[in-house]
Amino acid sequence: MAQELPRLAAQLAKARSRIAELTQSHKRVQAQIAALEQQEAELERQAAVARRMAREDLALKAQARRQEAQSQRAALAVQFAQLLDEEAKLTSSAQQLQARKARIYRLGLPGQDGEDPVAT
Repeated sequence: MAQELPRLAAQLAKARSRIAELTQSHKRVQAQIAALEQQEAELERQAAVARRMAREDLALKAQARRQEAQSQRAALAVQFAQLLDEEAKLTSSAQQLQARKARIYRLGLPGQDGEDPVAT
């Protein structure tokens, strides 16, 4: 089991790194979703102004652009959910790896001086 410690430490480090990447990705996607929501509201406003000015052609263009923004936002919402799901799974895996490493140490297998030979 002592040989397993370096492998566990490497897996744990990799999982933590990937979790950090996923966190950044989901924050970026969340910001993109918020920007698209603002864009949709602005395009809806533009369409209303165009209609008040009897410019149905401009209103239709604004509505088409708003629908495109909605489609993009919907796709990002799916991506956001997938990122959160993957992050949750990796977090659970990292916790299991940490618990496994802790069990090995409780069995008395750390270095002879009692220090952790593989710091996390």
